[in-house]
Amino acid sequence: MSTSPVTLMVARRVADGRYQDLIAWLREGEQLATDFPGYLGSGVLAPPPDDDEFQIIFRFVDEHTLHAWEHSASRTAWLARGSDLFAHPSEHRVSGLGG
Repeated sequence: MSTSPVTLMVARRVADGRYQDLIAWLREGEQLATDFPGYLGSGVLAPPPDDDEFQIIFRFVDEHTLHAWEHSASRTAWLARGSDLFAHPSEHRVSGLGG
């Protein structure tokens, strides 16, 4: 049985006047993820000029390693620190290469 890489895409709308703070917070999250087993990489896609929704992508080797990171104390604390930087978060998970 082989496992497929899993990608978690999170969309965040930046709060008014908080763009630089959000960017710093997103980079911190990427740094935290690098310490977790199974981490394959991450990235931040900036919105087009007429929008304010960032796409943040985290990729792990399988569902198990993504789950461990998602429910970690460090990620929970990171999310709490950034809670005032955005509104209306959404998450979408994709397995395999199709994502």
